[in-house]
Amino acid sequence: MRLVIYLNNRVQEYADKVLNNEIITCTKVKQACDRFIKDLAKQRTKDFPYYFNEELVNKIFHFVELLPRTDGKPLKLELFQCFILGNLYGWRSVKDDSRRFNRCLLSFARKNGKTFLIAIMGIIELLLEKDPPRGRQVLFTANSSKQAHLAFDMMADQLHLLSGQSKIVRQRVKINKQIIEDRKTNSFAVPLATDKSSLDGYNPTLGVVDEFHSSKNRDIINVLKSGMVQQPNSLLAIISTAGFNTNSPFKEECDYVSDILSGEEQSDRYFGVIYTLDDKEEVNNPDCWIKANPLLSNNKVRDTMFEQIKSDVEVEMKQENMVNVMVKNMNVFMQAQEDSFISASDWEKGKTKRPNIKGKDIYIGIDLSKSNDLTAVSWIIPINGKFYCDSHSWVGTHYGLESKIKRDGIDYISLEHKGECTITKLDSGVIDYDDVFSYVQRLILENELNVKYICYDPWNFAPLLTKFEKEGYPLFEVRQGTKTMNIPTRDFREKLYNGKIKHYNNKILSYSISNAILKVDNNGVIIDKARNSNRIDPVDALLNAYVACMNYFDNEEANKQREEIINQGAFIF
Repeated sequence: MRLVIYLNNRVQEYADKVLNNEIITCTKVKQACDRFIKDLAKQRTKDFPYYFNEELVNKIFHFVELLPRTDGKPLKLELFQCFILGNLYGWRSVKDDSRRFNRCLLSFARKNGKTFLIAIMGIIELLLEKDPPRGRQVLFTANSSKQAHLAFDMMADQLHLLSGQSKIVRQRVKINKQIIEDRKTNSFAVPLATDKSSLDGYNPTLGVVDEFHSSKNRDIINVLKSGMVQQPNSLLAIISTAGFNTNSPFKEECDYVSDILSGEEQSDRYFGVIYTLDDKEEVNNPDCWIKANPLLSNNKVRDTMFEQIKSDVEVEMKQENMVNVMVKNMNVFMQAQEDSFISASDWEKGKTKRPNIKGKDIYIGIDLSKSNDLTAVSWIIPINGKFYCDSHSWVGTHYGLESKIKRDGIDYISLEHKGECTITKLDSGVIDYDDVFSYVQRLILENELNVKYICYDPWNFAPLLTKFEKEGYPLFEVRQGTKTMNIPTRDFREKLYNGKIKHYNNKILSYSISNAILKVDNNGVIIDKARNSNRIDPVDALLNAYVACMNYFDNEEANKQREEIINQGAFIF
């Protein structure tokens, strides 16, 4: 048990109860609470430029709980809501008292008060925030006008009810169907669909992106950020349940926030909290549903809410399709297809840090696609009973890089900076196979790797085959078909489940893995190249390598036993 020293606020109370396991939560929420507690200690040091304004937080809670409910009863914030609002508005800059967090990501299952929370943030921004003193702008954005109106309309309803009880609010606030105005400060709140042109000219102090999981690109984020450049006290809030696209911008944003919470990334001005299951199997344990549904802590709504979730789970189980309930009720990203090769959540469990690969054995797989499309080199390095995977891709630009980025939903430009891919430099836009060969050579030489095999699909490989032959690399031809690929495909997935497949969160490889769909015939399973137009070249290259190295550790053990027998003199007569 931790030694608990309570401040006079509910933010630390929630954090302490979570960390003392008095409240059941997932690992990501525990990490967010741990971050808060550690930052409280940091504020006493000279190098930490933020402090927690307990007095301001309590004033905000007091004001919010003055808002009337539709049934006339007093509103009472849940502890998890206090934790979120307290972090967003309590942490301030020592330098100028502006807010610390200029970006946040909040994610939980549906029906957990997301719209209410957004509406409350809008009211706080419109009536309580003081920087800037005039002209504050609150933008509620979503992929549809209807979705954008949900939080706006709830905010309008709350202020209507408050106006009926408060002459000051009645004189100060003007409410219309498309705008809520604060006459005193010339500030306003508006709902907008995520059409870039509709956002031009706005300089929001609070920009809310609702249900970001359905966005296919980051355009709305970029437009809001550009409008906030002149607003030093601004907040960009991304609030959404998980979705069915494991390669969406929202999934990428969640991954980044997860890295912040785990300490792998540092971002002092980004607040994030994600309520989700720690393991997909927890859907079978009703005691764990609260991990994704924090509103279950409210005894008044628990029974009704719990029974609804229970009904959804039972129906989905009987229909043998749990995807919908996992996404909406458990806030877990899932592919819509049941025949996916590997789910995003399973692949994510294999993420690890890079080991020292100097002097290790390596199996390299190559997949050459059309010269103007995507080519991939993936490799597997066996170390201490595990297979460490990585990949590099080459991006053709024959039909234009921008159109390719939009089609694939991958920001190849930023990933090239990270070293995951190479965008062709040839004027023709086709992929330079000489550069592919040079990359493989550098990988081998710089790390002093022992090449066991270069594994390749013979289709279209002639341009590189002679190059590798001349250099004396051992070659392994991998015929594409179920007879060859069935066992390796199944075994790769099984070893991932058993924790023996590891990777370094290569974005393009992860994208490829999650988009791979299985095809079944009389001979077994294989990745279906014809069915999925998304880029699956890296996983094809990886499985090529795995065909050759699948039995690596079994062979190593057999070799050791053979050597021991020989060394013992068993064959001396």
